[in-house]
Amino acid sequence: MSERPVAGRVPCLKCSGLNPEIAKFCNRCGAELSGAAAAAPASVGNAVGRKICPGCHRFNAAAAAYCADCGVALPAHASVPLFGGPAGFWHRTAAFVLDAVLLALVVYFVAERLDLPEVDYERLPLKEALRRDLPRNLLTGAITSIYAMIMVGTWGGTAGKLLLGLRVVRHADGGKVPYGLALGRSLAEVLSLLPLGLGYLWVGLTPAKRAWHDYLCDTRVVRVRPE
Repeated sequence: MSERPVAGRVPCLKCSGLNPEIAKFCNRCGAELSGAAAAAPASVGNAVGRKICPGCHRFNAAAAAYCADCGVALPAHASVPLFGGPAGFWHRTAAFVLDAVLLALVVYFVAERLDLPEVDYERLPLKEALRRDLPRNLLTGAITSIYAMIMVGTWGGTAGKLLLGLRVVRHADGGKVPYGLALGRSLAEVLSLLPLGLGYLWVGLTPAKRAWHDYLCDTRVVRVRPE
């Protein structure tokens, strides 16, 4: 194996380009690097002007043509948006309300189509009311989770968050949240809701402004700073 001419840099045997020690693929030609260490996430603070890999969503240098972690071709121009600080409790609450109204309308329309009437909890024993309302509750959960998975995985946030200039990103590197993680995050919100909503209130109680499901799924909600 040839010696590294620059400390902390790995030469590519195919194009002789120099790459960071943590790179597994050459960021110039995409060739696999021999003996490269596992790639670590780039610093979130240096995200501006860098490129997000469309394959693994890792940050790469603005001049890189291929992802250093998975070798996928990168876009021609920097693809990382400018993020501001973490979204606060009231900002996130407003987005939550907007989404709740939208989802309530969708659930109502679909439930009517499926002939799932609303249950009158005042006239029925609680156990019987819950039993009758189970299909509608399952429908609500399914629509909510699929909605969050598609919106967050595709556009980085639900309709409420997008309207208020918020985005859901991965906490470790600020990258895009993939569909599987977006679905898991939506399901994990039950844990934030069950103890009297304490998991949501945690956003306003801690400097990190992250809910319990954010900690569980290693995500955070940030404000988009205009360019």
